[in-house]
Amino acid sequence: MAVADLDMALLYDKPSDPTAESTTEDKTAFAEWERSNRLCMVIMKRTIAEDLLSGLPTDGAAKEFFAAVGQRFQISNNAEASSHCMMELNGMRYSKTGGVRDYVL
Repeated sequence: MAVADLDMALLYDKPSDPTAESTTEDKTAFAEWERSNRLCMVIMKRTIAEDLLSGLPTDGAAKEFFAAVGQRFQISNNAEASSHCMMELNGMRYSKTGGVRDYVL
């Protein structure tokens, strides 16, 4: 995204809306940010499956959308511990000495 200045909306906050008294530089900066924001939103929404977009904001700034995605899809440490536990349980072999319950616990 950085190649075509598309990351501007992710790096900088939204500039103030241009008014009649705004300079050409302010109007240009706002137009560039708005274009960057629109394209970032399109790119991010197209890369996320439709099923997962349901709870995410549909409009606003790309920076806010990116933060919402990060908040919603955090990796849990419990998931890693659970998979380790399942691998250990699947690899266990009962040696036919003692009770099964005592072996598992």
